[in-house]
Amino acid sequence: MCTGDRHVVQSGDGTDIHFETYGDRAKPAIFLGPHFYMSRPPDDGSCTSRWIEELQQDFRLIVADYPRGTGLTGNPWGLAYSPDIAAQECSLIADAAGAQRFGWLGYSYGGAVGVQLACRTNRLSALAVGGFPPLNAPFRRMIEILSAIESGPPSMSQTVSLQIVRTALGFYRPLADWAERTEVARINIPRLVFMGDRDTAEGMPPPWTVPLADNLRAAENELRALAWQISWLAGHDHRTAIRPEVSLPVVQRFFRDALC
Repeated sequence: MCTGDRHVVQSGDGTDIHFETYGDRAKPAIFLGPHFYMSRPPDDGSCTSRWIEELQQDFRLIVADYPRGTGLTGNPWGLAYSPDIAAQECSLIADAAGAQRFGWLGYSYGGAVGVQLACRTNRLSALAVGGFPPLNAPFRRMIEILSAIESGPPSMSQTVSLQIVRTALGFYRPLADWAERTEVARINIPRLVFMGDRDTAEGMPPPWTVPLADNLRAAENELRALAWQISWLAGHDHRTAIRPEVSLPVVQRFFRDALC
Protein backbone atom coordinates (compact mmCIF):
# COMPACT_ATOMS: atom_id res chain seq x y z
CA MET A 1 0.00 0.00 0.00
CA CYS A 2 1.42 3.40 -0.95
CA THR A 3 2.13 5.83 1.88
CA GLY A 4 2.24 9.60 1.83
CA ASP A 5 3.36 12.42 4.08
CA ARG A 6 1.16 12.52 7.16
CA HIS A 7 -0.28 15.74 8.55
CA VAL A 8 -2.70 16.92 11.22
CA VAL A 9 -4.74 20.12 11.18
CA GLN A 10 -6.97 21.34 13.99
CA SER A 11 -10.56 22.28 13.31
CA GLY A 12 -12.12 25.29 14.98
CA ASP A 13 -13.16 23.28 18.03
CA GLY A 14 -9.71 21.75 18.47
CA THR A 15 -10.42 18.42 16.76
CA ASP A 16 -7.38 16.90 15.04
CA ILE A 17 -8.13 16.07 11.39
CA HIS A 18 -5.64 13.62 9.89
CA PHE A 19 -4.65 13.65 6.23
CA GLU A 20 -1.89 12.63 3.86
CA THR A 21 -0.35 14.24 0.79
CA TYR A 22 1.23 12.50 -2.18
CA GLY A 23 3.22 13.66 -5.17
CA ASP A 24 5.08 16.77 -6.24
CA ARG A 25 3.97 19.94 -4.44
CA ALA A 26 4.48 21.92 -7.66
CA LYS A 27 1.82 19.91 -9.52
CA PRO A 28 -1.90 20.71 -9.58
CA ALA A 29 -3.68 19.50 -6.45
CA ILE A 30 -6.58 17.06 -6.28
CA PHE A 31 -8.48 16.33 -3.07
CA LEU A 32 -9.71 12.73 -3.01
CA GLY A 33 -12.90 13.12 -1.03
CA PRO A 34 -15.05 10.58 0.83
CA HIS A 35 -14.99 7.02 -0.44
CA PHE A 36 -11.22 7.54 -0.50
CA TYR A 37 -9.69 7.66 2.99
CA MET A 38 -6.23 7.95 4.50
CA SER A 39 -6.81 4.99 6.84
CA ARG A 40 -7.90 2.00 4.79
CA PRO A 41 -7.28 -1.76 4.70
CA PRO A 42 -5.19 -3.01 1.76
CA ASP A 43 -8.23 -4.75 0.26
CA ASP A 44 -10.79 -1.98 0.76
CA GLY A 45 -13.45 -1.69 -1.90
CA SER A 46 -12.53 1.87 -2.84
CA CYS A 47 -9.16 0.72 -4.30
CA THR A 48 -7.76 3.96 -2.85
CA SER A 49 -4.12 2.89 -3.09
CA ARG A 50 -4.40 2.10 -6.79
CA TRP A 51 -6.06 5.45 -7.50
CA ILE A 52 -3.27 7.22 -5.62
CA GLU A 53 -0.53 5.31 -7.42
CA GLU A 54 -1.88 6.37 -10.80
CA LEU A 55 -2.96 9.95 -10.09
CA GLN A 56 0.13 11.03 -8.16
CA GLN A 57 2.17 10.76 -11.35
CA ASP A 58 0.49 13.93 -12.61
CA PHE A 59 -0.95 15.56 -9.50
CA ARG A 60 -0.38 16.39 -5.87
CA LEU A 61 -3.00 14.47 -3.91
CA ILE A 62 -4.74 15.13 -0.61
CA VAL A 63 -6.39 12.15 1.11
CA ALA A 64 -7.99 12.62 4.54
CA ASP A 65 -9.69 10.68 7.28
CA TYR A 66 -12.77 12.80 6.86
CA PRO A 67 -15.62 13.43 7.69
CA ARG A 68 -14.79 13.39 11.38
CA GLY A 69 -15.35 9.98 12.90
CA THR A 70 -13.44 8.30 10.07
CA GLY A 71 -10.15 6.49 10.69
CA LEU A 72 -7.78 8.47 12.92
CA THR A 73 -10.02 11.55 12.97
CA GLY A 74 -12.32 11.51 15.98
CA ASN A 75 -15.05 13.67 17.48
CA PRO A 76 -17.71 13.19 14.77
CA TRP A 77 -20.25 15.95 14.27
CA GLY A 78 -23.15 13.53 14.00
CA LEU A 79 -26.49 15.20 13.34
CA ALA A 80 -24.88 18.64 13.74
CA TYR A 81 -22.90 18.15 10.53
CA SER A 82 -23.89 20.21 7.49
CA PRO A 83 -22.73 21.12 3.97
CA ASP A 84 -21.42 24.43 5.34
CA ILE A 85 -19.26 22.63 7.90
CA ALA A 86 -18.02 20.26 5.18
CA ALA A 87 -16.99 23.25 3.05
CA GLN A 88 -15.23 24.93 5.98
CA GLU A 89 -13.32 21.85 7.11
CA CYS A 90 -12.33 20.65 3.64
CA SER A 91 -11.01 24.15 2.95
CA LEU A 92 -9.08 23.97 6.23
CA ILE A 93 -7.47 20.68 5.14
CA ALA A 94 -6.58 22.16 1.75
CA ASP A 95 -5.03 25.19 3.45
CA ALA A 96 -2.88 22.93 5.62
CA ALA A 97 -1.83 21.01 2.50
CA GLY A 98 -0.80 24.27 0.81
CA ALA A 99 -3.48 24.02 -1.89
CA GLN A 100 -5.26 27.30 -2.51
CA ARG A 101 -7.12 25.71 -5.43
CA PHE A 102 -7.72 22.02 -5.96
CA GLY A 103 -9.61 19.54 -8.05
CA TRP A 104 -12.13 17.35 -6.24
CA LEU A 105 -12.70 13.66 -6.84
CA GLY A 106 -15.52 12.14 -4.81
CA TYR A 107 -17.53 8.97 -5.19
CA SER A 108 -21.08 8.42 -3.93
CA TYR A 109 -21.38 10.51 -0.72
CA GLY A 110 -18.07 12.11 -1.69
CA GLY A 111 -19.62 13.19 -4.97
CA ALA A 112 -22.43 14.93 -3.09
CA VAL A 113 -19.85 16.67 -0.90
CA GLY A 114 -17.95 17.84 -3.98
CA VAL A 115 -21.04 19.47 -5.50
CA GLN A 116 -21.62 21.35 -2.24
CA LEU A 117 -18.01 22.54 -2.13
CA ALA A 118 -18.29 23.78 -5.70
CA CYS A 119 -21.45 25.70 -4.81
CA ARG A 120 -20.27 27.05 -1.44
CA THR A 121 -16.59 27.93 -2.03
CA ASN A 122 -14.35 29.27 -4.78
CA ARG A 123 -11.63 26.73 -4.00
CA LEU A 124 -12.32 24.08 -6.64
CA SER A 125 -10.48 24.11 -9.97
CA ALA A 126 -12.25 21.02 -11.39
CA LEU A 127 -14.93 18.63 -10.14
CA ALA A 128 -15.31 14.89 -10.80
CA VAL A 129 -18.45 13.38 -9.28
CA GLY A 130 -18.78 9.60 -9.33
CA GLY A 131 -21.83 7.52 -8.48
CA PHE A 132 -24.06 10.49 -7.61
CA PRO A 133 -26.23 12.67 -9.87
CA PRO A 134 -25.45 16.41 -9.59
CA LEU A 135 -29.09 17.10 -10.55
CA ASN A 136 -32.06 15.02 -9.40
CA ALA A 137 -29.94 14.17 -6.38
CA PRO A 138 -31.79 11.73 -4.09
CA PHE A 139 -31.53 13.86 -0.96
CA ARG A 140 -34.96 13.00 0.43
CA ARG A 141 -34.42 9.30 -0.25
CA MET A 142 -31.08 9.40 1.57
CA ILE A 143 -32.69 11.20 4.52
CA GLU A 144 -35.43 8.56 4.63
CA ILE A 145 -32.95 5.67 4.57
CA LEU A 146 -30.47 7.15 7.03
CA SER A 147 -33.25 8.20 9.44
CA ALA A 148 -34.61 4.65 9.45
CA ILE A 149 -31.17 3.22 10.19
CA GLU A 150 -30.38 5.85 12.84
CA SER A 151 -33.62 5.35 14.75
CA GLY A 152 -34.15 1.64 14.09
CA PRO A 153 -33.16 -1.46 16.03
CA PRO A 154 -29.42 -2.26 16.37
CA SER A 155 -29.64 -4.93 13.67
CA MET A 156 -30.30 -2.21 11.09
CA SER A 157 -26.88 -0.60 11.65
CA GLN A 158 -24.72 -3.70 11.86
CA THR A 159 -22.91 -2.98 8.58
CA VAL A 160 -22.53 0.79 9.06
CA SER A 161 -21.22 2.77 12.05
CA LEU A 162 -23.98 4.80 13.66
CA GLN A 163 -21.65 7.80 13.98
CA ILE A 164 -21.13 7.72 10.21
CA VAL A 165 -24.88 7.35 9.63
CA ARG A 166 -25.64 10.35 11.86
CA THR A 167 -22.97 12.48 10.22
CA ALA A 168 -24.30 11.66 6.73
CA LEU A 169 -27.85 12.35 7.89
CA GLY A 170 -26.76 15.72 9.27
CA PHE A 171 -25.16 16.51 5.91
CA TYR A 172 -28.23 15.60 3.82
CA ARG A 173 -30.98 17.13 5.97
CA PRO A 174 -30.33 20.77 4.99
CA LEU A 175 -30.42 19.76 1.32
CA ALA A 176 -34.02 18.51 1.30
CA ASP A 177 -35.24 21.93 0.14
CA TRP A 178 -31.97 23.21 -1.34
CA ALA A 179 -32.32 25.21 -4.58
CA GLU A 180 -30.52 22.51 -6.54
CA ARG A 181 -31.03 23.68 -10.10
CA THR A 182 -30.23 27.29 -9.38
CA GLU A 183 -27.07 26.46 -7.46
CA VAL A 184 -25.72 23.72 -9.75
CA ALA A 185 -26.23 25.98 -12.78
CA ARG A 186 -23.71 28.40 -11.21
CA ILE A 187 -20.84 25.88 -11.25
CA ASN A 188 -18.52 27.01 -14.04
CA ILE A 189 -15.33 24.97 -13.50
CA PRO A 190 -14.56 21.85 -15.59
CA ARG A 191 -17.01 19.21 -14.37
CA LEU A 192 -17.54 15.50 -14.91
CA VAL A 193 -20.02 12.96 -13.65
CA PHE A 194 -19.30 9.25 -14.13
CA MET A 195 -21.62 6.41 -13.25
CA GLY A 196 -22.34 2.78 -13.93
CA ASP A 197 -25.44 2.42 -16.05
CA ARG A 198 -26.80 -0.17 -13.58
CA ASP A 199 -26.24 1.91 -10.44
CA THR A 200 -28.92 1.46 -7.77
CA ALA A 201 -26.62 2.18 -4.79
CA GLU A 202 -25.85 -1.45 -4.07
CA GLY A 203 -24.30 -1.78 -0.65
CA MET A 204 -26.95 0.20 1.20
CA PRO A 205 -28.36 -1.90 4.03
CA PRO A 206 -31.29 -4.00 2.75
CA PRO A 207 -34.02 -3.46 1.72
CA TRP A 208 -33.09 -0.02 0.39
CA THR A 209 -31.87 0.94 -3.04
CA VAL A 210 -31.53 4.34 -4.67
CA PRO A 211 -32.15 4.79 -8.43
CA LEU A 212 -28.95 6.75 -9.03
CA ALA A 213 -28.54 5.85 -12.70
CA ASP A 214 -32.20 6.56 -13.44
CA ASN A 215 -31.96 9.94 -11.70
CA LEU A 216 -28.90 10.84 -13.77
CA ARG A 217 -30.59 9.74 -17.01
CA ALA A 218 -33.54 12.02 -16.24
CA ALA A 219 -31.18 14.99 -15.83
CA GLU A 220 -28.68 14.07 -18.55
CA ASN A 221 -29.79 16.55 -21.21
CA GLU A 222 -30.04 19.34 -18.66
CA LEU A 223 -26.54 18.63 -17.34
CA ARG A 224 -25.04 18.48 -20.82
CA ALA A 225 -26.64 21.85 -21.57
CA LEU A 226 -24.81 23.13 -18.47
CA ALA A 227 -21.51 21.85 -19.96
CA TRP A 228 -21.13 18.81 -17.71
CA GLN A 229 -19.22 15.90 -19.18
CA ILE A 230 -21.09 12.64 -18.58
CA SER A 231 -19.41 9.26 -18.76
CA TRP A 232 -21.61 6.16 -18.57
CA LEU A 233 -19.79 2.98 -17.55
CA ALA A 234 -21.64 0.22 -19.40
CA GLY A 235 -22.56 -2.88 -17.43
CA HIS A 236 -21.39 -1.51 -14.08
CA ASP A 237 -23.17 -0.86 -10.80
CA HIS A 238 -22.33 1.18 -7.71
CA ARG A 239 -19.77 -1.31 -6.45
CA THR A 240 -17.93 -1.96 -9.70
CA ALA A 241 -17.90 1.51 -11.28
CA ILE A 242 -15.24 2.72 -8.83
CA ARG A 243 -12.77 0.01 -9.79
CA PRO A 244 -9.63 1.61 -11.25
CA GLU A 245 -9.73 -0.48 -14.41
CA VAL A 246 -13.28 0.79 -15.04
CA SER A 247 -13.30 4.51 -14.25
CA LEU A 248 -9.76 5.68 -13.51
CA PRO A 249 -8.85 6.25 -17.20
CA VAL A 250 -11.93 8.48 -17.62
CA VAL A 251 -11.17 10.49 -14.49
CA GLN A 252 -7.44 10.73 -15.20
CA ARG A 253 -8.07 12.04 -18.72
CA PHE A 254 -10.58 14.58 -17.37
CA PHE A 255 -8.17 16.00 -14.80
CA ARG A 256 -5.27 16.06 -17.24
CA ASP A 257 -7.37 18.08 -19.67
CA ALA A 258 -8.71 20.35 -16.93
CA LEU A 259 -5.62 20.98 -14.82
CA CYS A 260 -2.43 20.17 -16.72
